[in-house]
Amino acid sequence: MLSIYYLSPIVASIIYWFEEPIDDSVDMMNNLIHRLGSIIGIFAFIWMCFNIIIQIKLKPIEENFSLDGIIKFHTWMAAISLIIAGLHYPLVRLERTYSSFQIRSGTTGFMIFFGIMFLAIIFMSNRLLRYKLIEKLRIIAFKKKFKYGSNKLLHNLMMLGVAVIFIHTIVANTANQSILMLSVYSFFFMITFIGWFYHKIIRRFRSNADPYIFRKASWDTIISENKSESNKEWALDLIKHNPSLYPCLQCGTCTEVCTISKVTEGKYNPRIIILAVRFGYKDLILGGEEIVIWGCTNCNTCEERCPQNIKLTEIFTFLKNQSIVLGKVPDCISDQVKRIYDHAKAIPRQAAIEKRRLQLGLPKVVEPDVNEIQILLKNLGIDKKIGIES
Repeated sequence: MLSIYYLSPIVASIIYWFEEPIDDSVDMMNNLIHRLGSIIGIFAFIWMCFNIIIQIKLKPIEENFSLDGIIKFHTWMAAISLIIAGLHYPLVRLERTYSSFQIRSGTTGFMIFFGIMFLAIIFMSNRLLRYKLIEKLRIIAFKKKFKYGSNKLLHNLMMLGVAVIFIHTIVANTANQSILMLSVYSFFFMITFIGWFYHKIIRRFRSNADPYIFRKASWDTIISENKSESNKEWALDLIKHNPSLYPCLQCGTCTEVCTISKVTEGKYNPRIIILAVRFGYKDLILGGEEIVIWGCTNCNTCEERCPQNIKLTEIFTFLKNQSIVLGKVPDCISDQVKRIYDHAKAIPRQAAIEKRRLQLGLPKVVEPDVNEIQILLKNLGIDKKIGIES
């Protein structure tokens, strides 16, 4: 697959080299520079075509590459394509004249790709989230209802960009004078368009019966079954506290790798929690149901595997704290906190455990300072939240 990805533009460039007529009006060096610029443009065009094909969820790609790897590869190759496309323009313009249509079509295609890359950096990636400006832009976008669906629609403009660049290529001198070169450009554009059309149109009809049929976890449930009222202000507050939440792809990786999700067969579902948060389903999330958010054990597995670098554990902890403030802590959690308050341990000292440790030759466990733990919990107000009498 990677060989096809990298060799295809080389083959197309070789065809171009032999099909491009030599301009006798300029010297040999300028001819070489022009050919180099054109070859760079060919690489940019073909790689942009393949970058769309990468997104259409072809089974061989899905089975052989991790989602994280696909996203990073797509991001870097799109950036490289954009950079070399920028180099293409000054090289081919050297001592050459073109029609205004050809110049405008090329410039328009480049600006479409540049705009998409700019939006993707802000709204579809967490790699630059350390900058406060990006956090503010996400908050403003959420207020204006510019959510992931809108970003996805804009991201689909890649196909429009490829179409514009295709038109730009077929009016070029080489394509006008060479049926073979025109066939090369047409081939890459058509396979890209067919793949995009299948993914965006036909595949959508296939998934109507089960919107999450392509998710990773077989037990994944559908959020549309929820009857909770949407609280947009609450969702906005969560995005303010954790802007990494914004670009969730709903890929299901977090649910797939979650141990608790596997044990409960999806009753605890990180992906659905994030989706419900984005919809503002406050009552569903903070209603006190044991399995909704309290199933998280803070193991960080989902966060480590998330291809979008979303701070999942941080979000779940924040939600738990909100649930405590509302006094909607599940009984099992309250009982555990009470044990910690009374014994400074979730599992109190037991004679059977001490006997087993003695048999195994393990050292005696140093008892914690119960008074210190009680002071800490009182200072945090936890004792009042779970009904502990002073």
